[in-house]
Amino acid sequence: MSQDAPEGRAVPPLPPLAGDGLPTLPTGEPVLHRWFVLAMLLLVPVAIGVTIWAATATIGREELTAAERRPPGGTEVTIERGQAQFSPTDELEQGPACFQGGQIIGDEGSRAAARRAMQGACAMIAGGGYDEAVDGLRAWARSDGWVRIAAFEFSGVESSARLEDGRLVIELNAIFQFEDATAAAPALLHQLVLLGTPGFPGAPIPAERELQAARLQQRACAELPGDLRPRGCLDVDELLAAPDPLQELVDAGWPR
Repeated sequence: MSQDAPEGRAVPPLPPLAGDGLPTLPTGEPVLHRWFVLAMLLLVPVAIGVTIWAATATIGREELTAAERRPPGGTEVTIERGQAQFSPTDELEQGPACFQGGQIIGDEGSRAAARRAMQGACAMIAGGGYDEAVDGLRAWARSDGWVRIAAFEFSGVESSARLEDGRLVIELNAIFQFEDATAAAPALLHQLVLLGTPGFPGAPIPAERELQAARLQQRACAELPGDLRPRGCLDVDELLAAPDPLQELVDAGWPR
């Protein structure tokens, strides 16, 4: 079929669209765009439903307090971190600087992050003012302790420590692998204070000791550059700014 132009000039015929399985207009033009419009109209209620569901789920979820993001462990665990995933490679290397009494375990990348965090913590200890952490460092070294990076189930937890086969193991959140791991130094010092708790492991760490560890962690956070302060530093600021931070910790489950 051909058509004549207004001036009488012939124009090429339309392509043979009819019969290709798609609906066409009487002119032979495809009407697939109508299908698209209808499909979009059908998707509107679906999109509205998904949006309402997402908003309901978010609004219904309570925001954890700074104290609740430091959940107490137990008689052999400092901070509860839920399940954890570790590096499939269990290579060991000697700890750096003041951590030479123990080892780092993991793959090359996680060991590098842990090493940097430990070096940062040692530099802070060397500067003075962290005597509470030194007791924990000695206890960790006496147990031939390990430091390792792990992905925690409780994502708000920065660090944890536990007794494992007679050895004290400090764990840092894997998030520190993706930034300058010096930012993990305050969290590491926090764990050392908890490991220095008299009676631990064997007895739960009291809220008063966790409060002491939080104050030391805040001091260490103040030594970090402003752009390096991790979420844990903001949490500890929020906790210690509370009218009664000790009660906040007790309410979060820490024993008096």
